[in-house]
Amino acid sequence: MMRPVRLRAFLLVMLVPALAGASPEPQAVDALPAPPPALQRALDAVPGQVVLVNFWASWCEPCRTEMPALVAFDEAEPDIALVTVAVSDRAADTKRFIEEHLLDGLAVVADPDQSIARAWRARLLPTTYVLDARHHPQWRLVGEADWRDPALRARVRALLPPTEKGDKP
Repeated sequence: MMRPVRLRAFLLVMLVPALAGASPEPQAVDALPAPPPALQRALDAVPGQVVLVNFWASWCEPCRTEMPALVAFDEAEPDIALVTVAVSDRAADTKRFIEEHLLDGLAVVADPDQSIARAWRARLLPTTYVLDARHHPQWRLVGEADWRDPALRARVRALLPPTEKGDKP
């Protein structure tokens, strides 16, 4: 039987995208607290890169649906880093999800007690924060995003420093 917290999260994850009827719109981000140490270590490993911080869980169906396109976007964009945060998952479930979605080699931060998700206000899953090259949050997507969407990809690419966009003299 699901724990009450998981059941509430599951219901919210399942109902919000259905009620919205579309891919989520980017939302402005108010100031966030400094990343908790585990997330900070992952960000420190990708200095100077635009970063997508994706909060997911193995039991979250929209997360499972979104992840292949997100991984494909990450693979197509070497100057954009993907850091994922496994929220409220058991280690075995996280490992299986990583294997199923080919996340090997990507930064996966464990957040079994939801402390990172709470600190960064990732209340619904999936939630993705988009950080600029200085790792300052620019905007977030709450719900399943279509990472194949050219407009969404272009919006993320627009955060790349000019020398990485091919604007070299």
